[in-house]
Amino acid sequence: MKRLIRSITIVGILLLSGWQLAQAEDADEEVLSAGELLTNCEEGSAPGAPNQYCMRYVFGLVQTVLSLQQAEQSAPVFCINPQVTRLEEATDNVIGYLRSQSSRANEDAYIIVTEALNKNYPCSISNQT
Repeated sequence: MKRLIRSITIVGILLLSGWQLAQAEDADEEVLSAGELLTNCEEGSAPGAPNQYCMRYVFGLVQTVLSLQQAEQSAPVFCINPQVTRLEEATDNVIGYLRSQSSRANEDAYIIVTEALNKNYPCSISNQT
């Protein structure tokens, strides 16, 4: 659990310092909330066919976490095998998790998405290799 919290914190710092600020029009813009992300993800999406906005968000977060884990040589927070799991499937699972966590809509999206990936794609000895 400490590893998950640490990784979420690092992802948050990276998002705040780089990716999120690069997309912000105003330096005072806040981090995307889980509710805002869900609203954006549901627009024009269907099961098995999430929209590009949502898939880019999930892909970007996955790439950020994987890069951090490689740089720090830390244990993985989630394990997604891209040869088995398509981005559309992972994104659908994230959307489902966001819906199930509707009471947390005001929390930062990256926290909820990282939790969703951790819950849907846990690491075991067999899928870490």
